[in-house]
Amino acid sequence: MAILGTILNAVGALFLTHAVYSTHEHTTAFSSTPLPTDITLELLISILILSTGIVISAQPLRPIEAATWAGQLSREGRKPDGQYTREGEAVLSEGDPYAFLGLDGGFGKGEGRKGFWDARGKRREYEEWVRGKGKE
Repeated sequence: MAILGTILNAVGALFLTHAVYSTHEHTTAFSSTPLPTDITLELLISILILSTGIVISAQPLRPIEAATWAGQLSREGRKPDGQYTREGEAVLSEGDPYAFLGLDGGFGKGEGRKGFWDARGKRREYEEWVRGKGKE
């Protein structure tokens, strides 16, 4: 889909450039007459093609609700690190948007978050304790 979006963006930009140039030439030559229909249609079609290309090549949207996002992050885990800007700052476009705060090193694993009680970790420990006690 990325190649199709790129092609649509290129074609749309080309048509849009031609429509803008045609509009400029028409207004320069005939300043008192309205724009011809073919230029108007070319402009509208180019915007439609360009918009379609942008939508096709866009990243998938993230959930809006924080609980849904946290559940997705808990199930899938954080995205791998390693992307940095020229200044050496980490790129935080994927994964946990609050990672720069350093509150949780491994979401849901109880790492980091000093002074916070890890409910999921305690629940896991309790389940393991119950299973271990039942086998004795």
